[in-house]
Order: sequence, then structure tokens, then C-alpha cells
Amino acid sequence: MTHRGGLAALVLDENGCVTQWSGGAVRLFGRSAEKAIGHDICDLLLLGDRHKTIRHALDEVASGTCWSGVLSAECGDGRVHEVAFDLEPLTTPGPWGTVMVTAMDTRLPRLTRADFEAGERLALLNEVSTRIGATLDTRQAAEQFMDVAVPRLADTASVSVIEGLLRDEGYPDHATDGSVRVRRLAFRVDARYHTTDRDWKKAFPDNEIVVYDSGHPTTRCMETGTPISYGSAALGSDEVGRIGGVLGDSAADVLHGSSYLTAPLTARGTVLGFITLTRNRERAPFDLHDETLAADLAARAAICIDNARLYSREHRTTHAFQQNLAPSILTVPPGLELAHRYLPASAMTVGGDWYDVFPLSQNRIGLVIGDAMGHGAVAAGGMGQLRAAVRALTGFELTPDEVLRRLDHMADDMHSIQCATCLYAIIDLDTHTCSISRAGHPPPILVDPDGTARVLDLPSGLALGLGDPAFAGAFTTTRFAMPPGATLAFYTDGLVESREQDIDTGIANLTAALGKPHDTLDLTCATIIEALPRQYDDVALLLTRIPAEGG
Repeated sequence: MTHRGGLAALVLDENGCVTQWSGGAVRLFGRSAEKAIGHDICDLLLLGDRHKTIRHALDEVASGTCWSGVLSAECGDGRVHEVAFDLEPLTTPGPWGTVMVTAMDTRLPRLTRADFEAGERLALLNEVSTRIGATLDTRQAAEQFMDVAVPRLADTASVSVIEGLLRDEGYPDHATDGSVRVRRLAFRVDARYHTTDRDWKKAFPDNEIVVYDSGHPTTRCMETGTPISYGSAALGSDEVGRIGGVLGDSAADVLHGSSYLTAPLTARGTVLGFITLTRNRERAPFDLHDETLAADLAARAAICIDNARLYSREHRTTHAFQQNLAPSILTVPPGLELAHRYLPASAMTVGGDWYDVFPLSQNRIGLVIGDAMGHGAVAAGGMGQLRAAVRALTGFELTPDEVLRRLDHMADDMHSIQCATCLYAIIDLDTHTCSISRAGHPPPILVDPDGTARVLDLPSGLALGLGDPAFAGAFTTTRFAMPPGATLAFYTDGLVESREQDIDTGIANLTAALGKPHDTLDLTCATIIEALPRQYDDVALLLTRIPAEGG
């Protein structure tokens, strides 16, 4: 804590002893931190018996109230001067102290006082940016804004957002009668009101939908895009009634003389909602400086709230893609056993990993697995396009390499696909053979009926969508025996490659795990997934087996 000469900051414990002493305090009072820390502030600075005054101030602060007063103190020039003291509770009290004290020499020129207030406003702006900049949750962003605003700027605060935005309806206009429909994300009240937070939460619950008419200050602030300060006379009857329900007989006293301030939540040139701040009559009413500060705070909060809203919308979109496109349920063709798992990189994302199984003519089964690079809606869209394209191509009786060749041509025209790997296989249930072609995808693993597991050495091919004419159509089909009881494993690179493990090691570990005996394919899947180290990428695993004869 460092301030210009004449301005000081210090911290006290609940008994009035100094626990922190700024450079400004050294200059104003002429005492080093070593000589100040641990001493009672009355014995250290104040003339006469001021213990009663300070004790009263500490009691007020302990109850959540700020205290201000002018006291005579010995200053650094060896003389006694009038010093203005402000005491307020620390936002996060602890062993370092419970009471924040700012002291100012009353002889300071008006400009220095303005500089001090400007510094306080800048500190508040910096704190709100630091506190709410990292969250991607709209309600948490609103709560973190109020952590800063109450009680330093206001006694109560609320954050409201246009209801349609939270339902992904875009930026709706006001109703034809000029009213606006908002959802209150959060409400906060300081302890100075001597009522429980639960009472206020009951009167002004989070997530409540409220309609404000065209004449209400909050509606006008959204229309003009500017902050508005006002008195209790501008409150609606519903608001007055709710406050009366909480405060009872004291409601009139609180409402009379209280000051209100509303500022628009503006992000990317559009008004999303508003903040509302209240000060009771024990504090100075809001002025033009407060309006400017509130507008700046609201603008910074709005960016974070809008970022969280947009992130939530993208997550819902990608989740819808996942529900509709990701292979959560597969129809098991007769004569084949299947087990599969799909895990997105996190609960908040969906990626481009996919697989599918479908019947073909002449008692054959088609299987495909792929990975459209990336995460989010674009990757999910690419995954859906590839899956649909494979389904469409299966009706042409193509070999696996021909399917991949056509997929590669189609991928060039799919703008959502920059690069994708794929593996396509056809299992013939009559001849007990399998034909496979790869497009840059990790190789399959075959487990013989006796439990011997090995990686199949197949031409890798080139990933789809790269558009390199030198390698166009460079896909090869490999045919091998797949006797009853043999298991074939397809997977994506997220299962075998991570920051801690290279892909070759991962494939070797997966091969060893597949070679261990398990009662069912599903149990094999579950065991492999449960053994995964920390997951950074999407994971897909598809196991298939021709049942053993007589099994």
C-alpha cells in the first residue's frame, strides 16, 4: 500500500492494534512500520483519551458499517493536525487484520482529494476486471461483480439480463408498450440493513423474471445506453411492497433518502441488461462520478457476462450435435458382437470423433471410425457430414478404398472439414474375413481367439480433406482372416496419445490390455476406459467380434 504524501492506508485488528502500515502512513505520521505495527492506534497517534471513540468505530465496522471522522493526530512534521479517518471492514479479513483505515491530512488541496478518489475508482475498476474476467458462467460473473460493488460502492446491487438472451433468442426489442422483460441473475445486500440475506433473497430471488414498464429508470437507461441515478419516488409499487415486506415498519425510513443508480450492461455495442445499485441515507447519494464509475464497471461486467452467455450457447449447440450425431446407440447386426465408448475431451465440449456400424448386402457388415480435427460446433458438424456421406456411399457396393477415395473428394467441398482421419472396414460373416482401408487413422488391433493381440500392419493412407493431388486416391484395401472368436478393435488417437504418452507407447499399452481375458466385450471396453490417464482429447473405442462357434 503506497500513497502520496498526506494520504495513508493502514490495517487494524479487532482491538485497534496496527497490523499493516503503508509508506503513506510513514510519511503522514512520521513513524516507521517497525515502530507502528503491534501498537494501539490511540496510543500511537491520537491526542487525549480517544479509546472510546475508536472502540465505537471498531464496533460499527464489526457490524458491517463504515465509520468516518476527523481526529487530532501527531503528524510527521512534529505538529498536531486534523486528520480525516475512514474505517471499513476488509473484504477478506484474516490474521493480517479486519479493519481497513484510510487517513487524509485535511490540509490537502482539493485536487489531491480528487486524485485520491480517482485512484479509488481506478482500483475498483481493476478489481472488477480481475475478479470476473476468468469465469464462463453468467451467474457466477454476476456474483463476482457484486463482490466488488457491495459494500464499497453500494449497499445493495443486482444484475439483470434481457430474458430472451438467456433463451438464445438473440437481442430482442422492447415490447410494443415499451416495457422490457429481464431475468435477475443475482442480488446482494450489505449487512448494514440489519436483516438477514435470506429475507432479501426471498423478496428479490435470483433467476426471477421481472417486467419493467417504459417509464422505469432501468428501462430508460437501457434505451439511452447511459446510467441514471434516482430516488425512491421512481420505484414501482411492486418494488416498494417487497422492500416493505422485508423491513417492516422501518421501510419508510430506509426508502426516504435512499439513492439509486442503474447502468446498462453493454457488450459489443448492444445493451444486454442493467445493474442496479442502492445506497441508504447514511451514505452520500450517487453523483456524476459514481454514474461514470458504475457505467465503466457495468461495461466490464457485461463483456464477461456476454462471453459466458455465448460460451453457454455454443456448448448447448455442440451438445445438441452430440446427442443427434455422436454414436451413443448402435444397432447390433445379427451374427456380430459390439461394444463401444465415446468420451468428449470435457463435459463442456464435443469433438469430431465418431463411428458407425451398418448392415450391407450378402451378409456383410460395414464399420467406420473417424476423427474430424478440432472441437466444438465446427468439428461436430464435420463429423456429422462424414457419417452421413459414408451411409450414402454404402449403397454402391464399393470396396473400402473406393469409399475413402470418394470421401476424400467430398471432404474437399465440406467447409467444416479441414482434416479428418478415417478407417473403413467390411466384415464378411460368411467367409469370416475382413477388408480394411485407412485414411491416416491409427491402425486397428486384432485379438486372435487364443488371446494373442497384434497391431495390423496396413498402409496408412493420407488423411481426408488435405487436397494434395500428389496423393489423391492413394488408399489401399487389405483383406485378412477374422475367425469366430477373434476381436477387432478400432479407436481414435485420444485413447492412445497424450502429453504424457506418445502414440506408439499408447498403442502398445492398448494392445496389451486387449490381450487380457475379459468375460464380455463391454467389460473390455469399460476396463480400458477406466484405466485412461488424464484425458486431453476426445476418445472413441469400437470393439467387434464374430461369436465363437457354439459360444
